[in-house]
Amino acid sequence: MSQISFDQFKTALEAAVQQKSSSYKNVYSLTMRWEKDDTNAARDTEHFQRLLKALDVAPAEELVIQSGDPVYSITFSTAWLNLVGKAAAKPERNLVIFHYAGHGTTRAGSFVFAETSAGTRVINADRSLIQPVTGSDYLSDSNNTDVLIILDCCCAHIATRAPAIQRRTVEILAATSCDTPNARCGPENTFSAKLANEIATRRRQGHKRVDFADVFQSLKGQRVNKVWPTYAMMVGMFSVGLALNGNPTVDIAPMPADYRAILSVNISKDITPDELVDLSRWIRRLPPFAGVFIETILIQPTYHSHYAGSNPEYW
Repeated sequence: MSQISFDQFKTALEAAVQQKSSSYKNVYSLTMRWEKDDTNAARDTEHFQRLLKALDVAPAEELVIQSGDPVYSITFSTAWLNLVGKAAAKPERNLVIFHYAGHGTTRAGSFVFAETSAGTRVINADRSLIQPVTGSDYLSDSNNTDVLIILDCCCAHIATRAPAIQRRTVEILAATSCDTPNARCGPENTFSAKLANEIATRRRQGHKRVDFADVFQSLKGQRVNKVWPTYAMMVGMFSVGLALNGNPTVDIAPMPADYRAILSVNISKDITPDELVDLSRWIRRLPPFAGVFIETILIQPTYHSHYAGSNPEYW
């Protein structure tokens, strides 16, 4: 087992037991498709707008890339960065939701949006959509903007690589997976339609809130037309949560733990016995919802500690 430093271990443990507030002051949404689309993406735009309505969120801006636009990549990047910038400029915690329906494929290892199946005009989604919100050049870790990306197209799972752990959230729900890269289904059975139907059903059932990681889990169980969807937390560790009670601002109370996990941690030699004692005291002072406790501490030539715990947002 490779070693970690004491500071690395404590930082990771603090992140694991943190209960993040999912209170959003503003929700900004953008849905994008191509004018020459032949996948019935306009219908998926309607499904997405219906999803937002069920969440009591304002309708999304609709970006339709025109067939005669000579700078279509710039058109998309400008619209996307303007929306993210609008949210990032505000001091409150805000959420940005992006939806795409149409053709998706790969070029030189990158995930791209394609105007048609021929792929003569493409937008590099890795570079234009994902990198600006997962890197720190445009959105710092201290920024209060979370991002939810819904990709209803072929090869969408390619966009779900290389997650990073930060305080904010960038979450992707993709219609496809490595095993089923093609998103082929009827117009009323697309990934967008399934998402909208799932949230509408939960609203009718009286649910007070929706977490998109949980929604994904339900859809994965349904296995839409034998196509496996993909979920990824690209940045952070907490799924986007929204209310279903008529108010898009929701403070989510800590949930009780559902699972128990046991960890064995090999801490490097630079930790002292006094630091181990301080760490033990710190863990025992954690609030009840954290669900973390010390099982054993073994003092060896390399400090080898065992912890057992559970946390509904992390494990």
